[in-house]
Amino acid sequence: MKKWHRSVTQHYIDLTDRLAAVRSALELLYAIIGLALIVSCAMYIFYDIIPVKGAFSLNGEQVSVMVQVRGYEPQEGDIVVLRKSRLCATVLSEQERANDNRELYALQDGQLLVNVNHINGSKNVELVDTEEVEGTVRFVVFPLNRFGENINKLFGSM
Repeated sequence: MKKWHRSVTQHYIDLTDRLAAVRSALELLYAIIGLALIVSCAMYIFYDIIPVKGAFSLNGEQVSVMVQVRGYEPQEGDIVVLRKSRLCATVLSEQERANDNRELYALQDGQLLVNVNHINGSKNVELVDTEEVEGTVRFVVFPLNRFGENINKLFGSM
């Protein structure tokens, strides 16, 4: 079997090809790390992970959710977390109050009418200040068996 002779030029070309491949891989790795840093900074600015309470808490289960804490305006039907009690509540609309024959509350600026979901499974309508609202629930992140679960079903909103 004849051994192929390789010139010095061919060795140089092969070496530069290998070095270029390593540089490309490193540039791709730097781009991925930079993108991850940008996304994590954006997530830190707008979102927070908060443990919440609900009817599922009776069996000792703790659920943590991703809550949008900045850059939002609670709309009717949104599920929000109340700051002090860590209970979830659904923001009610004028139409829902009229349909259920609930007492009409006089809403003032900076107040929301919410249907609070208590730990024992009961619900009641309360008038809360917007400062009492931690944020809007966006996604369930913990425990893993509830990861991404439908928040409307989990928190029993109307």
